[in-house]
Amino acid sequence: MSNCATNFAYANEEEMFIVKEANCGTLTKPGSSNKVYTIGPLDFSYEQEFIDDEQIRASASRLSPIKGRKMPGDWGCSTYVKPSGTKGTAPEHDVLFDCAMGNKTVNAGTSVVYSLANQLDSFSAWVKKGHTVFAMRGCTVQGAEFMVSGDAIASVNWSGNFMEQKWAGTCKSSGTYNTGASVITLATGGHELYCVGMYVEIGDDDNSGAGYRITDVNHNQNKITVTPTLQSDQGANPTIAPWLPTASAEVGTPVHGKLGMVTVDGQDAIILSAGVTLTNNIKYYIDEKNNQWTAERFGRPGYRDLEGSLELYFLKRGPSYFYRAEYQVANALIVPAGNVAGYIMNLSIPYAEYRTPSITGDEEFQQTVPFVGVASATLNDEFEITFQ
Repeated sequence: MSNCATNFAYANEEEMFIVKEANCGTLTKPGSSNKVYTIGPLDFSYEQEFIDDEQIRASASRLSPIKGRKMPGDWGCSTYVKPSGTKGTAPEHDVLFDCAMGNKTVNAGTSVVYSLANQLDSFSAWVKKGHTVFAMRGCTVQGAEFMVSGDAIASVNWSGNFMEQKWAGTCKSSGTYNTGASVITLATGGHELYCVGMYVEIGDDDNSGAGYRITDVNHNQNKITVTPTLQSDQGANPTIAPWLPTASAEVGTPVHGKLGMVTVDGQDAIILSAGVTLTNNIKYYIDEKNNQWTAERFGRPGYRDLEGSLELYFLKRGPSYFYRAEYQVANALIVPAGNVAGYIMNLSIPYAEYRTPSITGDEEFQQTVPFVGVASATLNDEFEITFQ
């Protein structure tokens, strides 16, 4: 049966795995439980630096620029809020919450709490876009934007950076391969589709589900070397395809933002929506002479930012927010998503300071109340996320 679409890659076939790195910036292989689901495809970019050749050659013509550094990449995606359904068990996007906040505490049978820390961990992201798998190492969460409203599923917009990107595509090989083979000759131009460190399947041999790691790409001879050696014989011209683990069963259920009651200073507050944005302001060090083309370290020399807004109808108590803004009143603000045990996420801002509201509308007047989250003298206590 012919297939006219064999060369295309479709967004509805995307798969994504994320795994925390034990060593910062070391590409870490995902497992079956590391699958995550996104709303729409993952966006990412990875720029190669090119420097104009400014040597004078008695001409107005420009020659090819000089290749420079690999700049830190950018990534972004959106997810639903998906508690696991079991109190004390982390949500599906555990790695993102952990790397955004810095601390994770598991209270068995009760809750999983993510709290703020000065130091943040990195993770590896693996994403299959049709015929190609991309892997990014040294990923961090720069921003997490939480959206909880009465008319939509609660969601998070995630964004960040990474150190380096690799890829493995799909290509026919040339020849037959017996058990124990490790060097694979590719179809013409196939060497361009693979990077050292990626994992592939050779024909129907996927190394018992573990994939074969590429240890060398010979661009001159159009060959790749894999480890370990092949487990089984492969017939003529087997396909070399990118590897990803077979995902475990999906865990968790998205929760609607309508469920759960917001509280301001311990009092129920009926709102239309709440937005909370954490910005970590991480800096990748790209100017170090480190014998690498890539940035290999990151830090946070500045401050994190926590800000957000409440949308609500302008009711009789509405003017109180003008007072709170003017007198810099700090209230405890809790924004929940979900109201059933095991399916609840609470966003807690213990010291929310309000900024001057605005009022709009041509039917019912609505009020937008901006706020910022500040810390107490204890520090690192301006934000906490609890799944319970």
